[in-house]
Amino acid sequence: MTKRPVYFDIGILLVCLGIYLFSGGSFGAMFVCVLGAFILIMWRVDFRKIPIVKKLLVAGGIVFALSFIIVQAIILSAFRVDDHEVHDVDYVVVLGAGLRGTELSQTLWLRMNSALDYLNANKDIPVIVSGGQGPGEDITEAEAMSRYLLQHGIDSSRITLESKATSTEENLLFSKAVLEDKGVKNPRILIVTSDYHMFRAKHLAQEQGYTAYGLTSHGPFFLTMNYMIREYFAMIKMVLYKFI
Repeated sequence: MTKRPVYFDIGILLVCLGIYLFSGGSFGAMFVCVLGAFILIMWRVDFRKIPIVKKLLVAGGIVFALSFIIVQAIILSAFRVDDHEVHDVDYVVVLGAGLRGTELSQTLWLRMNSALDYLNANKDIPVIVSGGQGPGEDITEAEAMSRYLLQHGIDSSRITLESKATSTEENLLFSKAVLEDKGVKNPRILIVTSDYHMFRAKHLAQEQGYTAYGLTSHGPFFLTMNYMIREYFAMIKMVLYKFI
């Protein structure tokens, strides 16, 4: 093992711990901690006797860094999707994003406000609110979203609940089944979701046969950065799923 100053290791660990605690245990903070651990391994381990391991780690790090940059660029390409002037859609589809008990998370609250602006400007277009019930949620996301719309003046006749979905793919798949039950073929929809989530949502919608437009909501910087890191892994999973 190489001789390196111990305070460097301690500093890295303290920074990681501070970021993790400050963020409330977010995915992005966990990612930073894992990255910190990788740096410590590369710094501390003597690879002279196992050079192949070092080469593999370096190669893996380069591949990861390049893929991360490319995927983030793709995510950013859909950041400012704003099809609020599209008026000939069959339905608005709002994708769920978590609750705290029965209360909307900040991310979901932002999505709902974007949806409200569009629904108030296009009073003849109905809406599907899509989201099931996950850990820490006392009701389905769809129920909470419906309540929010009703509280803000959207007529109940315009609102359809899809209450089973637990993923983006299911949001769109189950919403399409709802539309087919209503006799809507080849549906044209306006997806309302977060900026970091829009590229994947539209891509999945198009794969499922929708004509899809988008309306993004924008959150605070640190919240967005956290979810962009998480979205990288979701994008990689989506790509790998096609080859498995």
